This record gives sequence, C-alpha cells and structure tokens, in this order.
Amino acid sequence: MTKYRLVKFNTSGSYKSIKIFDCNNDMINTFVHKSLKKRVKKHLSQAYVLLRDDTFSGFYTLDAFSIARDIFETEHKPSALPPVVPVVKLGMLAVDKNLQGQGLGKRLLRDAMLKVAEISELAGCAGIYLLAEKDAVTFYTSLGFIKIKEETPSPMFLSIEQVPDTSEVS
Repeated sequence: MTKYRLVKFNTSGSYKSIKIFDCNNDMINTFVHKSLKKRVKKHLSQAYVLLRDDTFSGFYTLDAFSIARDIFETEHKPSALPPVVPVVKLGMLAVDKNLQGQGLGKRLLRDAMLKVAEISELAGCAGIYLLAEKDAVTFYTSLGFIKIKEETPSPMFLSIEQVPDTSEVS
C-alpha cells in the first residue's frame, strides 16, 4: 500500500529521487534540482515535501510577499485594501508527472491554505498570491482563486476569508 507523508523540507536531509524529480515543467524541475535547498537554507522560502514511500513526489513553497493594491484589475477586487497588500506567495507547487491526476496537487494546496490561515492568525495577511502558468489557471480557479490581472503567467489571488479553516479541510 502506497503511503504519502507531507513534511517540512529539511535542508540537512536528503530525499530519494529529488535529483530526478520531473513534473513536466522544466523551470520547476530546475528549481527543485538546483535552487530549492538554497532558497530554504537562506530563509527566502519555506518548502513542504510530499513523500511517497520516502520518495520525493511533490512539493510547494511559501514566501512572505506583498503586492500593490493597484495590481487588481478585476471586478472581484477585495475592498478596503491598503496600498501595499501583505500576502503569502505560493511560489511553486508541483507533483511528479507519474502521480498527476490523483488529487495530490489539491492535497498540497489545501495544506498550504492551512499554513496561510495560521500565518494570518500570527501576523496578518490578506490572502494567497501566485503566478499561474496557462495550464494551471483552471486548477486554481476551481479552488477559488481569481485572476487579478490579464498577464502570462497569470497573477491570481485567494482572499484570506476564502481560505478554509482547519475544520473545513478534509
């Protein structure tokens, strides 16, 4: 039976198959192979890893970030935002290409949402911000994110009020 675990990335540890991780996105693959450990070590990102029987199978990163209120070009613009909006940026999220389509990306995103809810309780933030590649926009939209500007990659936002609390997440 396959067992999945989601753990905080450990920069002094090693992960089985991290050097051959492939999610069908060259930029993300290169990031995992060459930059992930460095970014976490320098406290520029925090990462969480999905392990499948101790094999690196997916991950996501969270970054402290802010966006300008003026970036919102949609009718869904949250009201009463300050000129500089504190957010948590979902920097990267990916699942191994052989495991895609099994709901693991959604599982990673739900875990990220829980962490952002905790961060908001500790320090306050308006929500989650990300830049979605064209083929990922539908995935994020289905989970409540809105496009806030027509660009590629697409800037997207999920208000903290939309983030489910712990009791709502399965």
